[in-house]
Amino acid sequence: MISVFFVPGMFGSSIEYMLRQFSDSFSFTVTSNNNTIDGNSGLQPDGSMHSYRKEWHAKKLTDYGQDIDVEIATPLYPTQAGKLLKILEVYPHKTNSKNILIYADSLRSAELNMLFQYHKIAAGVAIQHGLQFFCDGNEHNIVHWNTEYTHWSQMQQWELREWMSMFYVTWTQEWIDSQHEVPDSFLRISNTDMLFHPKDTIKRIFNFCNVPMIGDIDSFINEWAEKQQYVINEFNLLDDIVFNTIRYNNSFSWEPLHIVAAAIVQQRLRTFGYEIACKDLNSFPTDVATLREYIINGPK
Repeated sequence: MISVFFVPGMFGSSIEYMLRQFSDSFSFTVTSNNNTIDGNSGLQPDGSMHSYRKEWHAKKLTDYGQDIDVEIATPLYPTQAGKLLKILEVYPHKTNSKNILIYADSLRSAELNMLFQYHKIAAGVAIQHGLQFFCDGNEHNIVHWNTEYTHWSQMQQWELREWMSMFYVTWTQEWIDSQHEVPDSFLRISNTDMLFHPKDTIKRIFNFCNVPMIGDIDSFINEWAEKQQYVINEFNLLDDIVFNTIRYNNSFSWEPLHIVAAAIVQQRLRTFGYEIACKDLNSFPTDVATLREYIINGPK
């Protein structure tokens, strides 16, 4: 059995698909829980694989204690009920199984994955969970913004963005620490390995799993990589926004940012010593000159 442990957004479904499609070692039409799982790639316009039905895609801690008999499993971590170490305690490992961990190697890699989560899960083509994907179970002292609030959905846009900018560093740390929490027998692959070096990374995975590679995998990887590029472009734009804001380039402007991207900009500016006056700033600025009007302190 091959088990690919991954954080949502870190390409676990793509890895399972390629292992099946470009080898003759596994069934491409398989049966799990009496449901037929088809071999349609499901590669969506947003770069997701959410139309591809995985063989065993555990999302809850209670799923991990089951005795499973599958070829490829794609368990998610962390869950609201358990972090990776807890999952590994109850996971039904098989003798001679091949285990792969997909992780973030830095905060920047974690931020990049947050953008993938937004575009593919919160506001995706096949899946649209909305901001509850980020907020449910992650509420941190929402009464500090308004004592009448009982749920994050009551927060104004500026409050929710500020909350996210303050706390995502904490919750994404689990994605970074996971590389130190698995045995040496695991193959560790960072999300940026997969994103920026997909051909080499997939070959590493196939070799680790002792699976011969067949077919024109390069063509699929090229198509897959092209469909991820818009998120990389957005990630680079956030760097440009921060750089130009610090450098007083008042001619620099951008299209409106979604709340996750704006929260990342706010957090990055904070790390450089620039704090934004957020109160009632429900529409995040779209140019440096306006953004700088809301900076209340920063390096002299």
